[in-house]
Amino acid sequence: MTDTGETIFSPNSAIDTEIKEMLPYFDAESQGRMRKAILNAKRAAEKHRDENTDAGARHIFREFIPATVLNQSGFSFIYEKPVQGKTPDWLDDTAKLMLESYTYERGGTSSFLDRVTSFVTDKCNKYKNIVEANSFSFIVAVYLDFLTGMSLDDCRKDSEMFRSVFDDNGSLWAILFFTETQVIDGKQNYGFFCLCVDSSVESIQNWPFPTMNLNQFIPKPPSNK
Repeated sequence: MTDTGETIFSPNSAIDTEIKEMLPYFDAESQGRMRKAILNAKRAAEKHRDENTDAGARHIFREFIPATVLNQSGFSFIYEKPVQGKTPDWLDDTAKLMLESYTYERGGTSSFLDRVTSFVTDKCNKYKNIVEANSFSFIVAVYLDFLTGMSLDDCRKDSEMFRSVFDDNGSLWAILFFTETQVIDGKQNYGFFCLCVDSSVESIQNWPFPTMNLNQFIPKPPSNK
């Protein structure tokens, strides 16, 4: 907190400003939870000063990004709203959308696909009954750390490799990849690419992300000739 009583969410002034610009796009309940989450992550990072707590703080900030873009486009995502005894990252009851976030960080020994598959499967298993009972469309947002060497173009060009993730998780509706792009007028911009299991995204008004329908690229069966 500054001398004037202003809350500081991050020692990085650009991120601190960005968080403060995000908050007004959410209802008061979400803002309270978001403030608590980011401040707890900041305190942990300052206390322990290790990579794990730093990564935790980065993840909390990054999970705000796609939900902010969605709410800027007219959606009503609520942060950590309890539903049937669980608290998904984001929920929009009106649009029937549930969103969980994953940060693909640098380091680790498993492949990109293995790590994404493991996270998605874990979350699908956790929320499967809720998704089915409420007819939610379940989205997993995956942040791509630029130091991992995995880009949005890689995900787009090699989208077929994610088919097994959808095939193995019937409750998964879409994977939303995102990362930083350029800084314009001192403001960080982000790029997005969404891979959806079917064409139903076309019926969602004001959907803000470039999206590919995985079924557009169903492999053709071998010729009998």
